[in-house]
Amino acid sequence: MTFFRQCCILMLVALSTVVAQVDSTGIQLLAERKYQQAQSFFESALQKNKNDAEAHYYLAIALVRQGRVDDAEDEIDEAIDLNEHVAKYHLLRGEILGQQAMNANVVSQAFLAPKIKNAFLRASELDPSNIEARIALYNYYIMAPGIMGGSEGKAIEQLNIIERLDAFRGSMVRASYYLRKKDSLNAESAFKKALALRPERAAGYKQLGYFYLNQKRFTEAYLQMKKYVELEPNNPDSHDSYADVLKADGKYVQAIEKYLLAISIDKNFSASIFSLAECYEKKKMNTKAKETYQWFLTVEPNGRRSETAKKKIKEL
Repeated sequence: MTFFRQCCILMLVALSTVVAQVDSTGIQLLAERKYQQAQSFFESALQKNKNDAEAHYYLAIALVRQGRVDDAEDEIDEAIDLNEHVAKYHLLRGEILGQQAMNANVVSQAFLAPKIKNAFLRASELDPSNIEARIALYNYYIMAPGIMGGSEGKAIEQLNIIERLDAFRGSMVRASYYLRKKDSLNAESAFKKALALRPERAAGYKQLGYFYLNQKRFTEAYLQMKKYVELEPNNPDSHDSYADVLKADGKYVQAIEKYLLAISIDKNFSASIFSLAECYEKKKMNTKAKETYQWFLTVEPNGRRSETAKKKIKEL
């Protein structure tokens, strides 16, 4: 996985947290993954007041979630022009630029890299206690090649700050650092430390579960994902994560049931739809697999997985 793709995946996770913490009609639509409806909501708000920086910001989120990164860049730039002193605007700009870099050539990536780093730096300067900005900056430093400003020393500086700001999040990032170093023993210890600090935080069980899954320690992975489901039974992602273990363990029938459960909670939960299609394919249920890939494209028409789905539809 490339540096830019890794960064963007991590930043999208952070963005999901931000969206879920805000309560209003338009932002609730974002939290429910109703991105086109959210787009219409914020476009209407801007017709009434084109100088609403927050509306530009959330419209940018709706657009980037639909894969319209160039349009999203225009909107976040508008928000920054209206109010340059908001950390989350610069954080989102960094994510958008990172997504642009994923599909750019090497020359363009080299041009975009310092802009991405500077966006995260500015977010951290404006709000030094912003965990998401610190994590984004850590990820940039640890993943970027040296020629693009990567630095393990600077990454560790950010990691130490994150640990001081939030011991739980810091331990989670520390675990990812050890994983990058292929130090599984210390990574597992860091995950367990995070859970000991905040046993009510579902994210810890999820990440430890995937850690075990990647090591094919399925019994332990099931246990962690079960705890995730128990803490968040109405979250489609908890059931999706449990299903991922079943799929990796070759238990496709049970995985299908779990993915369908996740989709029953959120019919637009694209990760489960895509994985459901994969399970049907594994079970040689080609008609169902093809139909499910087609369904997936109605929910997520753009992006890497959508390209895979299109290829699968032609093959099946």
